[in-house]
Amino acid sequence: MHRVRVLPVIAALACLTWGAGVRAHPIADNALDVVIYPDKVVVDARITGEQVMVVEGNGASPPPVPFWPELPHSHGQYVLQHLQVKGDEKTLAGSVEDPPAAATPPTTRPEIPTIAFRLVYPLSSPPGVVRIEQSFLREYPLWTAACVVRVRQSNQPNFETALLTRERTVEFGCDWSGGAATRPAVAANHTEVRVWSTLFEYGRHGVHHILTGYDHLLFVTALLLAATRLWDLVKVVTAFTVAHTLTLTLSTLNLVTLSERVVEPLIAASICFVALQNVFWPRQANGWPRLAIAFAFGLFHGLGYAGGLKGAMTDLPTTAFVAALVGFTIGVELAHQLVIIPSYAVLSAARNFRSTESHTALTRQIMRYGSVAVSIGGAYYLVQALT
Repeated sequence: MHRVRVLPVIAALACLTWGAGVRAHPIADNALDVVIYPDKVVVDARITGEQVMVVEGNGASPPPVPFWPELPHSHGQYVLQHLQVKGDEKTLAGSVEDPPAAATPPTTRPEIPTIAFRLVYPLSSPPGVVRIEQSFLREYPLWTAACVVRVRQSNQPNFETALLTRERTVEFGCDWSGGAATRPAVAANHTEVRVWSTLFEYGRHGVHHILTGYDHLLFVTALLLAATRLWDLVKVVTAFTVAHTLTLTLSTLNLVTLSERVVEPLIAASICFVALQNVFWPRQANGWPRLAIAFAFGLFHGLGYAGGLKGAMTDLPTTAFVAALVGFTIGVELAHQLVIIPSYAVLSAARNFRSTESHTALTRQIMRYGSVAVSIGGAYYLVQALT
């Protein structure tokens, strides 16, 4: 019995250590549009406010509002240093172009918005292969940065889509056999994006988004701990899926917007509420009450997913936008299942490990102490979100 009572203490300490000095969702979602010309590579970058806050605020707090108009230029230099573009294995030296006036961050918003600027890498000759690598936020080991990359040749109308991370590079093979001017470049807002590659890469992005999102994993864990039957868990997760898909779609379409200062605390509070409901009101932790709660909080989690996704989906054509949204949603749910199914199997094995007489008591202990550990993690993120 003493061993069982020690476990929640260890789990709680692990939650606090794991979360120390890091936000609940320490991932920056950026977007890069790359056009390869015979004499240069042009990168239009959209960098999420989260990355800007971490770098320009030195990982502590956002830079003072009076300095925000300088962020596109100052952070452009950071991106230039951490984005490596190679033409036929030769590293290219780039420069930052002055951003348009519309891209300058306004000084009236409560959080730093996405900033945009252009990087230009001159070429001495038309390249055969262009390779892109990035090391954003490597100075901050608890943070990761992912870039949704759209790349094409200047004489081709279709973008290829790929996901660029510190571990995963993007390589594009060029074909200039038809001549650089055979087909003129098409304006970015009228180009097409290959649907299947977009679906796949945004699906990969969804998986990455969840597996590095501690807040969403804690919430799903709280749902998991109360489930005594697999079918009950499936229904609860489905309600959560429907809800966050709804607000994710509305948010990326700019039909519903809510400040991060509101969304982040609500997500953290949802973790605490569901975990404590497991402890103090276990009878409401299953059935219709739990379905309603999962759906209600799922609405706010969807807004949390959309925070960085908007910038990565800006200017996508309608077909590609739908493919990106569907792919991201599928990736999110695939990641959920990768966590839920093995965890449920382990919990079921643990619950049935002892004799029948102590089965009920052990089930309650697992739910109670596991939920206490989850609630401590949620409380920590709540304090961070409010400060």
